[in-house]
Amino acid sequence: MEFKSPTSRLARLFRAGRDNWKQRALEKQKKLRALEIKVRDLSASREYWKNRAIAAEQRVPQENGEVFTEGKKMN
Repeated sequence: MEFKSPTSRLARLFRAGRDNWKQRALEKQKKLRALEIKVRDLSASREYWKNRAIAAEQRVPQENGEVFTEGKKMN
């Protein structure tokens, strides 16, 4: 493959193209890492609140049963 432009110009253009490619790749890696961290944090938060909701749902019937039991004892 033969280029018609001077080699110094070609070297400069190729180097600029490589540098631009590297910069875009680094930005994509940073964005990907940030999104992975966000997903990890949101998943942990969702799991935490899910467990709290399940625990609260299990406590409600127990507490309601105690109230009814105490009410029956008083009658």
